[in-house]
Amino acid sequence: MKKLRIIVGGYIGLYPTGGVTWDYIQYPLGLKLMGHDVYYIEDTLQYSRFQSKGKPWQDVSDCVEYLNVTMEKFGFKDKWAYRDVASGNCFGLTLERIKELCKTADIFINISASTILREEYLKIPTRILIDSDPMFTQIEYFNECKVETIDQLKIKFILENHTHLFTFGENIGNDNCQIPVFNFNWIPTRQPICISYWLNKTQMNFPLKFTSVMNWSVRPDLIYDNKKWGQKNTEFENFIEIPAHFPESEFEVQITGITEEKKKEITKKGWKILNPLQTLMNADAYQLFISSSSAEFSVAKETYVKSNSGWFSCRSACYLAAGKPVVTQETGWSKYIPSGNGLFAFTDLSSAIEAIDAVRSNTLLHSKVAKEIAWEFFDSKTVLTKMLENLN
Repeated sequence: MKKLRIIVGGYIGLYPTGGVTWDYIQYPLGLKLMGHDVYYIEDTLQYSRFQSKGKPWQDVSDCVEYLNVTMEKFGFKDKWAYRDVASGNCFGLTLERIKELCKTADIFINISASTILREEYLKIPTRILIDSDPMFTQIEYFNECKVETIDQLKIKFILENHTHLFTFGENIGNDNCQIPVFNFNWIPTRQPICISYWLNKTQMNFPLKFTSVMNWSVRPDLIYDNKKWGQKNTEFENFIEIPAHFPESEFEVQITGITEEKKKEITKKGWKILNPLQTLMNADAYQLFISSSSAEFSVAKETYVKSNSGWFSCRSACYLAAGKPVVTQETGWSKYIPSGNGLFAFTDLSSAIEAIDAVRSNTLLHSKVAKEIAWEFFDSKTVLTKMLENLN
């Protein structure tokens, strides 16, 4: 394959936490491992939400330092930039260097619509959007089409100004999927996992500990087609009794965006609740959390489930790569990725209990199969090669 110059945009600096880092770093890292000339440029036009105690709201130094350390860790020293909206400054690469790179870049990859489409990015001939939030993205587009405005921050402008649209909604376009396509050509894809970075991360722990990481609710419910489209909080309530069925196992969830009252309610049901903003502060801590787990148990956002999107979690793919069995809610993904060994889809409390029982009965076997699934369906070289081939 021809060596390409590729610029990738994401949220690693803006949200300096372990899970976010792995979600986004595996795109530039995977492309780099394939031999491409890759740069990471973070240009969200959003203000930082993370400052050390005592620093003013506009101080971006913590985010920049986190990004600097992270990019050096993964081999991107001198190949990253953070464009700060508060000061107007550019950290890492200079603005002049960024503009030079854009003139010679072959591909621009905008993960999660994170990057504002400045003039220099729009001149890159191939511009890829990765829709990591299927159905939410399309509902947002639908709502913005009602307003006649041109705004580079709006999803309408973003969708209409990329040459290729990829989505984690693998079921998109099928009769049983409720995601509207709006005359766009949506190309199904999934999270690339740099599996060599997850090998030898398996530990077997007793008692068995089922874990996950989630946002309780990061935005208000959306309205589309006279229906509400909600978050994980809605689905979690349907499975809150799970720990009561397995008193000899542990159930631990890292949750952001949850009230103290709700946290106490969930804890009484047998869940251990932690705050990832305090415990999963970097890529290493996130890997350690996964490797010290026995398996994952997780729900999906109500919107992914109700739309039958085919979405599959970036985090769950990391669990699989680390040899951890995954029990996760069905969104239509089992049509594309096998369920029943190493990885289990559930639709209700009964099927969730059955899947957890299966993992508990032979954890070593399911750990082995989990790794095999990761290699076959999420290996970064396979996923990214397919994505690049779809550009032709």
